[in-house]
Amino acid sequence: MGFLGEEDMMNRVKVTIRCKRCGERFILRGRREKGKINTGFKQCICDNSNDFDIQIEDSY
Repeated sequence: MGFLGEEDMMNRVKVTIRCKRCGERFILRGRREKGKINTGFKQCICDNSNDFDIQIEDSY
């Protein structure tokens, strides 16, 4: 496993996703890619796939 370069560190973000249906909370690491943030998150455990509160913080 290699270590991250400076550019990779600048693109990393902490993403907190809270489901508005059941209240489940997920804290993920993501990357900024082409103006979007990719975490790999698809849906909540309650099958909700589009009704979320999302908070994004830069990660260092």
